Amino acid sequence: MLLIPAGEFTMGGRKEDLDGFDKQGYLNYASETPLHKVSISSFYMDKYEITNAQYAKFFNATKDSEDRSYNHPDQPDNLDHRQQYIDEKLNDPQQPAVGINWFSAYAYCNWAEKRLPTEAEWEYAARGPGDVYRKYPWGNEDPGAEGIWRANYYPTQGADLDGFRHTAPVGSYPDGISPFGIMDMAGNAEEWVQDWLDVGYYEKTKGAQDPQGPLGGRNKVIKGGSYGSDLYHIRIGTRLYGAPHPKTELLGIRCAQSIE
Repeated sequence: MLLIPAGEFTMGGRKEDLDGFDKQGYLNYASETPLHKVSISSFYMDKYEITNAQYAKFFNATKDSEDRSYNHPDQPDNLDHRQQYIDEKLNDPQQPAVGINWFSAYAYCNWAEKRLPTEAEWEYAARGPGDVYRKYPWGNEDPGAEGIWRANYYPTQGADLDGFRHTAPVGSYPDGISPFGIMDMAGNAEEWVQDWLDVGYYEKTKGAQDPQGPLGGRNKVIKGGSYGSDLYHIRIGTRLYGAPHPKTELLGIRCAQSIE
C-alpha cells in the first residue's frame, strides 16, 4: 500500500470531457457535476488492484470456515465469495481478480484488515491534490496518445491494440501511473468503492471533509472502467454503478486503509 497524504482536490468531471459521447437519458453522467472541492484525510491505498493470487488466498482461507465476521452485515445468506466468469483468459495469478460482487469486495478488504475506499478517496488517489484537473490519472492526453499506451482499455481501432485483449497483469502500464504512484486506476478492472450512488450527491458535498457517501441506495458506485471500456469510461470522473449482488467479468477490487 502507498500513503496518500491529506489534501484538497477538485472532484467530479467536466462536461466537455464527454463531447462526442451520446449520454442522453443516463443520469450517472449528469451526476459527475458540479466540480467541487473536497478535503481528504491521510489514508493508505493499494498500489495495485487485488490479483487472482491474493484473492485465492482469501477464498481458500475462508471457504470452509464458519467465521463470517468479515462479511458485510447485509450480505444475503445465499451469496458466497466464488469468482464467476473466470477462465484461461482471466485467471493468471498476476491478473486482477474479477468476477466479484460488492459483498465479496467488502469481505476481502475486511479479511485483509483493510476496507473499501470511498469514492472521494478513490478520485483523490487517481487525480492528485490541488487545482490541477486530470481527466485521467496521467493527465489529459488520450490513453494511446503518440503511441504510448497508458491503460488497458478498448480502443476504437481494436480491443487488443493496447497489448491485451483481456485484463493485463497489474502494473503493466507505467505511463498511466497516478500522481500518488497508484497503478491501473484507468482500465484493466472496474473497482468497487464504498459509496451508494446518488445522482445529486455532489451538490450536497461541496467543501466536504472526507465524504462517506449516501446512507443507502440501490446501486454501488464503480470507478475506473475496465479492459472493456472506451476512453470515455476510464476517466477519473466517470461514475459507473451496479447492484451489490451480481458478479461480472469486469469487476474487481482495490482496498484502502485508515490511519489510526
